[in-house]
Amino acid sequence: MKLTLKLLQNEFNAYKNPQSEKEEDIIKAAEDIFAELGFSGATTAELAKRAGVTERTLFKYFPTKFDLYKRILSGLLLSTIVPGHMSDLKERLQALKPNFKDWYIMILKARWEAVAKEPKKLKLLLGALLFSKEFAEIFGNLWKTNLYDTSLEAIRYFQEIGEIRKDLDPNQIVRNSFSLGASLLITKFVLAPKLPMDPIGEIETLFEIFYHGIKKEQ
Repeated sequence: MKLTLKLLQNEFNAYKNPQSEKEEDIIKAAEDIFAELGFSGATTAELAKRAGVTERTLFKYFPTKFDLYKRILSGLLLSTIVPGHMSDLKERLQALKPNFKDWYIMILKARWEAVAKEPKKLKLLLGALLFSKEFAEIFGNLWKTNLYDTSLEAIRYFQEIGEIRKDLDPNQIVRNSFSLGASLLITKFVLAPKLPMDPIGEIETLFEIFYHGIKKEQ
């Protein structure tokens, strides 16, 4: 079955209202396991074991592993990403600060703090984007409408007031900005979660590199 936004919206109703405590336990366990192992690495045996049920009970609620994965993706997209991360980030993108530095650092700090509260959701998202082209397309469309286009408006504003060079393509600035921010979060919360990092120092250094470069001053 093709994964669509409408299908995930229908699944989300079931995600919010599990039929029983056992189903709720299965969903909670699945969020952890899919975040840790991805769709391909997760087995129904491990999913059932972590939820404290038999595989037979697991299949009673979710006939296939993909049925369970769809339920998890609906919660990720419609409970965490869209109303939480996307809405918050869109508001911050629209709340322009007096200068580009304050605005940019404010946004990065907010993203760091939000992901730090639920790092497994970032792993879930990355796994879903890699596993499902359909989910990636759904997420991409929402991201472009809510964040990319809003970011373009902000960058053009900062170009107009002289905070950013006007000879640079605002699309390229936005893409590079998102790439750097995402890379920082992935490094900290996925690739090297135990590596000690000072959030403020990391974010301010990232801004300096992005804004001024690493070329030695003459």
